[in-house]
This record gives sequence, C-alpha cells and structure tokens, in this order.
Amino acid sequence: MITSNEYLRKIIHLFNLIIPFGYLFFIHEKWDMVILLTVFTCLFLFVEILRNKIGWIKSLFNSLFNSMLRGHELDGKLTGATWVLIGALTSIMLFSKPVAIIALIFMSLGDTTAGLIGQNFGKHKVGNKSWEGFFSGLTVCIIVAINFPLLPLTVSLAGALTAMIMELVPIPLDDNFKIPLGSGAIMMMLTTSA
Repeated sequence: MITSNEYLRKIIHLFNLIIPFGYLFFIHEKWDMVILLTVFTCLFLFVEILRNKIGWIKSLFNSLFNSMLRGHELDGKLTGATWVLIGALTSIMLFSKPVAIIALIFMSLGDTTAGLIGQNFGKHKVGNKSWEGFFSGLTVCIIVAINFPLLPLTVSLAGALTAMIMELVPIPLDDNFKIPLGSGAIMMMLTTSA
C-alpha cells in the first residue's frame, strides 16, 4: 500500500510536466530553455552539496522533505528532483524539440503511473518493479503517443515502449534520467533514419 507521502511525491512528479509544456508553449528556442534549465540544475546541485556537507542545512532539508525521500536519497545521493533537471537538460540539449518534449512527458506520466499502479496492485514482480506497473505506464505512454502530432506515430510508439522498458529494467540510473534519455535516443534514431 502506498503511503500519503508517496502520493505527495507522485503529485510533485507530475509537476515535472511544466518543463516539456513550458518548452512547447512558452520558451520556443532550444538554447533559451537550456540556459534556464542550466541555472535551475546548478541551483539544485548547489543545494544537494549544502545538504550533504553542512549539518544544519541537512537537518532543515530533512525536516522539510525527509518523509518524501527514498533511502538512497537520504544517504547522500541526488534527489529525484535533481535527476529530473539533469535528465531534462540533457534531453533538450541532445534531441530535437519534439523528441525531447514527448520523452519528458513519458518520464513524468509513464513513470508516475507505473509507480502508483505497481505499488498498489503489482503482484508479478520483475526485480523491485512489476508487470502491472509496466503495462499501466505503457498504456499511458501509448495514449500520449497517439495524441502527439509532432512526430510520426511509429516513432512516438517506439519511444513509449522504450520509456517503459527503461523504467522496468534494473539499470543503476535514476528513472528521471534513464527514461527520457533512453526513449529520446530511440526516437532520434528512428527520425534520422526515416
């Protein structure tokens, strides 16, 4: 069963959609978005350093966010929020605008759905993930792909499948990084070979 803190974490994860939607509707130039995300990424990395090096900042950070952090985030590793920014910045730098946008949407919606369904209903485990989570996240990503007009449907569908495979497989990278990078790389390969 999922705790209320985990639900809060997932709700916050949905707010990551501000990045791809901001890029789609408000910040049209790639390098303007890169500059903005670089500033925020550096700020988050600075906070990460402070929270791991200075005792009173660590205490303050933990009192505010401890209930939402995962074990590895408490042990001095980067938080999921910082990985979101690193993944978004890298995706936007490397991929075309449509590919970066949909890859980041897959990360936000697909990963959130897979986590919620997998933790609540996951009976058939694959490591610490579940097939129920995988297929629910894939369903959401397919719906996104079908309704995303900026790429050919076959490319978007391949990205959707890759995003959820990246979520499922036990590659020792944060999902917020490996999902958009993996799905984006596949979509870029398919768009350049077409």
